Amino acid sequence: MMQRLNGTCPLEKYEIASGSTVISGNLVALNAEGKAVPAADSAGLRVIGIAERVHNGMVEVADGIFSFANDTTHALARADRGKVAYVKDKDTVASTGTNLIPAGIVVDVVDGEVYLDVTPAALKAAADSDTVYGNAAPSAAGLVKQAAAVADAESETVMTQLNALLAALRTAGIVAPNAGE
Repeated sequence: MMQRLNGTCPLEKYEIASGSTVISGNLVALNAEGKAVPAADSAGLRVIGIAERVHNGMVEVADGIFSFANDTTHALARADRGKVAYVKDKDTVASTGTNLIPAGIVVDVVDGEVYLDVTPAALKAAADSDTVYGNAAPSAAGLVKQAAAVADAESETVMTQLNALLAALRTAGIVAPNAGE
């Protein structure tokens, strides 16, 4: 059963797509026409939040941190905190999916429930395939978007201090290690 920890209520109202049934408490997505549908692992959908109230063909959508059922086949674990969770269905999230529809960012996993951040910023970050939330690597940026690896300085005067700074940034995962490190 979905539990709400915090959020905006309501965030926005959306027209429900013809033939769709949206139920309060479920993940809601927009289809290609910009109309609300129950979230699903279907190509082209974009999660926008949680159905708060449904009335006269419209749904009020809220954002915040909510709990969802954890998929048993592709379960999320506490080690997945800060990673993207994907939609399995309107009630369930998973560590992967056929169409990789981002449901939000994992806040925690406790007693089989996944606590997910479905605020607009978290949903944008989850959908941003160019951002890697983790340590930097030669081929992937860390939490902060950054360029590829930075070469060590050449000048002896500045080289020691700059290389120490670069080493600290590499250790923190902010700058990718040089190739071969």
